[in-house]
Amino acid sequence: MIRKLAYLLIVSTVFAACEKIVEVDLPSEDPRLVIEGQITDQRVPWQVRLTLSQPYFDQDEAEAISNAVVRITGTDGSDVLLTHTDTGMFVSADTQQCVVGESYTLSVDYQGENYIASETMKNAFELDTLAGFFLPPDVSFFPSGIYVFVQGQTDPTQDNYYIFRTYKNDSLTSEDLDNDEFGSVSLLNSTFDVNDIAGEVSRGFLPRPILTDVEEGDKVMVEQFAVTLDYFQYILDLNAQQSRSGTPFDPPPANPNNNISNGALGYFSVANKKEDSIIIE
Repeated sequence: MIRKLAYLLIVSTVFAACEKIVEVDLPSEDPRLVIEGQITDQRVPWQVRLTLSQPYFDQDEAEAISNAVVRITGTDGSDVLLTHTDTGMFVSADTQQCVVGESYTLSVDYQGENYIASETMKNAFELDTLAGFFLPPDVSFFPSGIYVFVQGQTDPTQDNYYIFRTYKNDSLTSEDLDNDEFGSVSLLNSTFDVNDIAGEVSRGFLPRPILTDVEEGDKVMVEQFAVTLDYFQYILDLNAQQSRSGTPFDPPPANPNNNISNGALGYFSVANKKEDSIIIE
């Protein structure tokens, strides 16, 4: 037994002595322009942020760009120059508003290069209902508590792609993506009877919730963005990269596809935005 123990100690020591830290020299490329901007049908100043890309493991603040010419033009006749304000943000002097069916083009001139991106404003309907309901114990396999859901209709003349952002007491709590892949946008609960919530729950028909961790008195706000397929896919790819956990099943590190020309990164999005809010009673 003593000889066996001594042998195990020797083997452990040999393996411990073989341990070596290997530094991998990862290849890097020259910084590239990163363009981030979204304009909507809400009357607000238009904003676009310009920064430079960083190596994959660089955790420093991205370098902001200030010396660029940024302009947005539209088929509705708009021609808006954005000026630099702070931290790479370029903002229009006045409030602007997109129009359904019109296309908008972002042009960025930076260090002798021109970068262009275009999108068309999609149609979207208002949110009909934002409501909360109490799910009693033992009604379903879901825990008892207060649930919040939205209801609305989609435009049947087009493919619909949505991003829903939910806020509780002014803090962003979730970002959900949904589309027509399975026949209709399920988060809009179009077949649920909002005039008989208690009856629907008692019959076992529960709306798909957009928020579950709420209490009486909480303020809940939901923003609905109707976006293009390309932007929807861009957010899906970006989320996949940000959710990497270091396992062999992670997607390989890669920049998501975008709509900006000339090798720039980021995305310029034109979205139809609707919102609603309630106080939980």
